[in-house]
Amino acid sequence: MSEDWFDELLDGEPTPITDTQWLIIESNIYHTALPSQTIESIMSRLNDITELEAEEIIKLINENKIEKDTRKQWEKMFKDGVFGHRDL
Repeated sequence: MSEDWFDELLDGEPTPITDTQWLIIESNIYHTALPSQTIESIMSRLNDITELEAEEIIKLINENKIEKDTRKQWEKMFKDGVFGHRDL
């Protein structure tokens, strides 16, 4: 069995974005509250980012996604403290 994958992992070179990450970013980034300049910047360098950078971008997308379900919108707003410290 070849151990080339392990050598590549340890050679110090960052691994490129995976196809799955690329698809997640491309299909979800336009459904976020991110500024259009941020979206354009990410999309313009999508093919050149690393796997670790892609993980951070996916995290950013999930934190800023626009929920279509009104209950989920309300829960996110409540979690984010939009309603202050009132007990609802």
